Amino acid sequence: MGRWALLPSWVSATLLLVLAALPAALAANSSGRWWGIVNIASSTNLLTDSKSLQLVLEPSLQLLSRKQRRLIRQNPGILHSVSGGLQSAVRECKWQFRNRRWNCPTAPGPHLFGKIVNRGCRETAFIFAITSAGVTHSVARSCSEGSIESCTCDYRRRGPGGPDWHWGGCSDNIDFGRLFGREFVDSGEKGRDLRFLMNLHNNEAGRTTVFSEMRQECKCHGMSGSCTVRTCWMRLPTLRAVGDVLRDRFDGASRVLYGNRGSNRASRAELLRLEPEDPAHKPPSPHDLVYFEKSPNFCTYSGRLGTAGTAGRSCNSSSPALDGCELLCCGRGHRTRTQRVTERCNCTFHWCCHVSCRNCTHTRVLHECL
Repeated sequence: MGRWALLPSWVSATLLLVLAALPAALAANSSGRWWGIVNIASSTNLLTDSKSLQLVLEPSLQLLSRKQRRLIRQNPGILHSVSGGLQSAVRECKWQFRNRRWNCPTAPGPHLFGKIVNRGCRETAFIFAITSAGVTHSVARSCSEGSIESCTCDYRRRGPGGPDWHWGGCSDNIDFGRLFGREFVDSGEKGRDLRFLMNLHNNEAGRTTVFSEMRQECKCHGMSGSCTVRTCWMRLPTLRAVGDVLRDRFDGASRVLYGNRGSNRASRAELLRLEPEDPAHKPPSPHDLVYFEKSPNFCTYSGRLGTAGTAGRSCNSSSPALDGCELLCCGRGHRTRTQRVTERCNCTFHWCCHVSCRNCTHTRVLHECL
């Protein structure tokens, strides 16, 4: 207290406010820190992925929490699967929003998706859902491929499944993928505010979508190719199928607020609950994406919001949809230019063994937002 007494009262008050706000700021900034390991699968700084020698040369591992690093150590082989799942999720995000004002931009470094993740908007909801889904999908698939020491195929389904088929083969281990994804991804979230609840809900929505989209695959057995008996197993959906579902849920996302009704007797579980902002709407289901803040318009550059704007983006002059020049360019108009493109064409395979092609040149018309 002696040092504090030497400070003017207004300085002491300011420091107290800063220190009080620091835990909340650190919690907000910790969200999605693990995304910084996105390129670890292609890193040349990795040591052997084993329990005795654990990947200490890769700087981006410092972005992981203590629990996340422990999970990596306990599951040899899983780090590359997590990183690969994150890379697939980033590609899927860019594909799903390639024709929209917000096109899922990313940047190198620890802040992969930029400042948008500090907001509580729909775009943030999709980012958390698709990255969570990507990890669950990749880990579940890696288990069945034998890439992770601590898990294998899901062999729990065995025996007859129907009159003309039975369970067998190697089912993708979705249960291990969901459990690891929940432990690893959710442990990066800190706090008890609305943003914390939103991120956890959307993380789980991503994992739930992977699970609900799993399908049964079968192989026929019988004389001369007949299908007298079938052996069946459970197969993961493609991440594109998961992305399609999550993109639809992005369009129908629920705006939410705290479910606390002000009762001092409410339990902790009741306090940590999301409810629709509009009382006439149904509460969000585990499959729904949720948000609490209106999205920026993404039309113009803003350093404060972290939006790049749509100037220079390619648009479709004949489309009335979101990729059309009128909507994508936010009414600012567009420029048209031509470009001569040379491509390989009329390719022929020659035995044996080479392919010969001609070079064809054509003119391409491009439209770009002003």
